[in-house]
Amino acid sequence: MQQMTLPQILGSAVQRSPDTEALIFPNVRLTYRELQDRVNKVARSLMGMGVSSGDVVGVVMPNCAENVILLFATATIGGLYVPINNRFRARELAHVISDSGMKVLVTNDIAAEQVDYAERIQQAVPELADAPAGKTPKSASAPNLDYVVMLGNTRANGMLSPVEFDAFADDIGDDQLATQAASVDVDMPVLMLYTSGTTSMPKGCPMTHEQFTSTCISVAQRLSLRADDRLWNALPMFHASSLIPMTAAFHTTATFISQLHFSADETLKQLVEDNATYGWPAYDLIWQQILTHPDFDKVKDKLSRIRGLLMVGPFETLKSMEAILPNAKILSCYGITECSGLPVMPRYEDEQAIRIGTSGLPLEGMEAQIRDPESNEPLPNGERGALWIRGKNVINAYWNDPEKTAEAFDEDHWFNTGDLGSMDDRGYIYFHGRLKDTLKVGGENVAAVEVEAFLAQHPAVKTAAVVGVPDQKLVEVPAAFVELRPGASATEEEIIQYCKDDLAGFKVPRYVRFVTEWPMSATKIRKVDLRAQILKELGISED
Repeated sequence: MQQMTLPQILGSAVQRSPDTEALIFPNVRLTYRELQDRVNKVARSLMGMGVSSGDVVGVVMPNCAENVILLFATATIGGLYVPINNRFRARELAHVISDSGMKVLVTNDIAAEQVDYAERIQQAVPELADAPAGKTPKSASAPNLDYVVMLGNTRANGMLSPVEFDAFADDIGDDQLATQAASVDVDMPVLMLYTSGTTSMPKGCPMTHEQFTSTCISVAQRLSLRADDRLWNALPMFHASSLIPMTAAFHTTATFISQLHFSADETLKQLVEDNATYGWPAYDLIWQQILTHPDFDKVKDKLSRIRGLLMVGPFETLKSMEAILPNAKILSCYGITECSGLPVMPRYEDEQAIRIGTSGLPLEGMEAQIRDPESNEPLPNGERGALWIRGKNVINAYWNDPEKTAEAFDEDHWFNTGDLGSMDDRGYIYFHGRLKDTLKVGGENVAAVEVEAFLAQHPAVKTAAVVGVPDQKLVEVPAAFVELRPGASATEEEIIQYCKDDLAGFKVPRYVRFVTEWPMSATKIRKVDLRAQILKELGISED
């Protein structure tokens, strides 16, 4: 596979198809030529600020064209781009700014009605609040931070305006930009995503150009993406599940369609009006909102052009979803940030049982192994154990954290994903849930995902999440949170009996709670909040 830097991906697309739409947002449409022009201008501004190879540029903003432009501009001059989870509070934000050694931080005000990013950044870096607009003061907590930029109409203390940011480009000529761009190498770190743990501060996962782009190129091949595809994805751009499909689309000169933040109304409109041929909802919870939208049946025929969907979920759920749009083949996958976001995936041409019944095969240059969780010895095919991954797209180390690196990697640089998996004789990977999401019920291991998948087959159940509740006799027992389908009804007793009929006794939930809304991270149900909720209700202490 050809080694490419991130700016080479975009540059190649510009050469091949300059007037094709590269990027579509509800309020912005950019061709590849227009995108490249904007990238070059922002790259010159960053250079004018003193950003060079290895310097860190961070953003905290919703999905927007500026987010994409800043990624490629930073990459063009050899910088390290850090898209910050825009749900992070001031404490987490301060950690990322300091830990990464960030030199420039950029935000905007286009989501001001939902969240005031300027205020949150000022809480994270208190010196900003007392500084005048247009000047970023030095901070004891973030000594490398030279500039904070507010793109938009808002003037904020301690932050530069768009006009002031643009002015930095005036002293940088195209020849200087070209010289700096020519020094960028595939082995340079280009993107660092921070994993958000529930028990510790987020850890930085730096990826090189080659690690990230080779992942994206492999994904484009597995999806069988074409130049005429129009790929929709509304996941947040601080997440690999947004950046990977976008870059895969650019590699094939396809069009990438997104929005400020996911909205079922806006998505249905985009899928129809922007002629989407591919969807990357990633999670069945997201796509379920499209299939159950009140207007879905009105536009269903227009969605027949969709030929592929990337999505994870229980087999029966994905199978039923595929039947609704029979032209759209669903592909599952296995993703984890430390392996450049997506190390395992099936192929578009695979049969349904493989596409949605497995996570697929490791990407080119990657390999997987199933080990005994306690002894670390490899297990035979078919047995469940800890999933370990090794290969060129696995990060070299956590940023500034040798202790966590030593815990997660062995001496041969196999990475312990912390997930429960198995492998068949053909090498296909099956995901069985998080190892820490595995309950220990009376000495028996119970994978929460197994019970969740079973519950999802109940005709009244839309979504289920299972957590462990401490039990004096059995150590812990399962508790299920259930969201019912619109118009459906069920009782706790009915759900428990349904499980008793077909699940081993130790897997049957002892408690069932019905919900209409889920506590969510950017893309997943926060089980830690569900568990805290039921422990409080039952009066059970964590101790």
